[in-house]
Amino acid sequence: MPGHKSNAEKGDSEKQLRRDPYEVLGVNRNSTDVEIKSAYRKLALKYHPDKNANDTNATDMFKEVTFSYNILSDPDKRRQYDAAGFEVNVWLFFFF
Repeated sequence: MPGHKSNAEKGDSEKQLRRDPYEVLGVNRNSTDVEIKSAYRKLALKYHPDKNANDTNATDMFKEVTFSYNILSDPDKRRQYDAAGFEVNVWLFFFF
């Protein structure tokens, strides 16, 4: 159907849209857990949907900031990302 994407196409486009989690949070690769958490909190407050009810860009940024924090705040996920980037299956970041 025109205008509809298959799950494979959606997954491919989502991978292309993902930015480096360090870049999203504005931290260096050698940042501490405290620095990462602080950056996340600052950006989460800035882009939170409750503060930006009519701004879809802010909602998208909030999701991206949260996704990035979920990777960098977990030592195993961070190690995986540092080793392979998004080349590993992105779904591993959700389930492990």
